[in-house]
Amino acid sequence: MRKVGLVLGGGAVRGLAHLGVLKAFERHKIHIDRIAGTSMGGAIGGLYAAGISPYTLETFIQKTPKYRLFDVGIRHRGLIAGNGINTMVHKLLKQHGKNTLMIEDFPIRFKAISVDLIEGKQVIFDKGDLETALRATTAFPGVFAPVMHEGKMLVDGGVLNNLPIEELGQENGQLIIAVDVAREHNKKPPRNMVEVVYRSYSLMTAKRKHNSLSRADVIIRPEVGHIPAFDFRKWQECIEAGEEAAEQMIDELKLKIMCKERTVS
Repeated sequence: MRKVGLVLGGGAVRGLAHLGVLKAFERHKIHIDRIAGTSMGGAIGGLYAAGISPYTLETFIQKTPKYRLFDVGIRHRGLIAGNGINTMVHKLLKQHGKNTLMIEDFPIRFKAISVDLIEGKQVIFDKGDLETALRATTAFPGVFAPVMHEGKMLVDGGVLNNLPIEELGQENGQLIIAVDVAREHNKKPPRNMVEVVYRSYSLMTAKRKHNSLSRADVIIRPEVGHIPAFDFRKWQECIEAGEEAAEQMIDELKLKIMCKERTVS
């Protein structure tokens, strides 16, 4: 049976569709060997790689008051400091008996992508503390404060690379599944400052994303394009869209996983 690599892209609240994809995979016993993710894809992928089930994550999102995640951070180069995210991630992991938070100890190999604003280069977290990796990969510029780590000023990996297929790494016979939740460009004007910034980054990284997708064997595209990127009232709808999109691909996935030779979708 072929090893399976999963790439989860950024998309703000639309990225919660990744949870629905993982729910479908668990239901059909699709085993994932390695994960690479950016932004929300990095957060969900990292927690899943650590051993937190998508059902547990869904319940956690449902029960956690959103205001606990949004601590004011103007003095820290962002509207939101991000300490609330660290606190909630730490609480979630400890509640479920995850005594090690080191990426290299996880049952699934994992990489989170971020960007160093000082050097202007991509930074990959594939070892070390998960909480730092998740804060860095989700630090959307202008909204969440950057993370200072080992002399680097780290922000959301989607600034340079919103679908890190190349960074996943290659193995002989590995099946690569990419989940693309980024919205294609539309002609409706952004509604606020955050959407202006988000739209700008999406446009800048669109070409690289399309080039990266050519390397995937299977592409799952949840129908979340109509949902505004930061409308967290739609979180449940995003999860359901991911689950539905994955279900439509299950038969193809199972067939390709069983194949001995690598094929291109």
